Amino acid sequence: MKRPPRTTDGTTTTDDAALDATFEALADADCRAILAAATTPKTTSELAEDCDIALSTAYRKVELLSETPLFAEGIRFDPGGDHAAEYVRDTANAAIELGDDGVALTVDNEGSDPLAAASDAPGVSAD
Repeated sequence: MKRPPRTTDGTTTTDDAALDATFEALADADCRAILAAATTPKTTSELAEDCDIALSTAYRKVELLSETPLFAEGIRFDPGGDHAAEYVRDTANAAIELGDDGVALTVDNEGSDPLAAASDAPGVSAD
């Protein structure tokens, strides 16, 4: 399950699947390392190298992180036609709220714009 499209003002979720995936990812050291490394858009291979983890492990962790509101997926366009998926941390802050209605996760996306970051990458042009 992929998460819904990002908003620019922050999101709050009480969806059990999203909460479970987020808590599972945050409890995993490799996922936390990937989140720390993904301050700029990177491919899974680049994340594996930066985090010193096996590529197969990186693919599994990226898949898990993609089910959370913490991570965004984009496309790295290659003029030669060899496009690749790239990922970036998609949050500035996250807060867990425990209320009468249960648990809620609020993710603040303010100031985080992976699409703008991707378009600022070298070799990327809108032309």
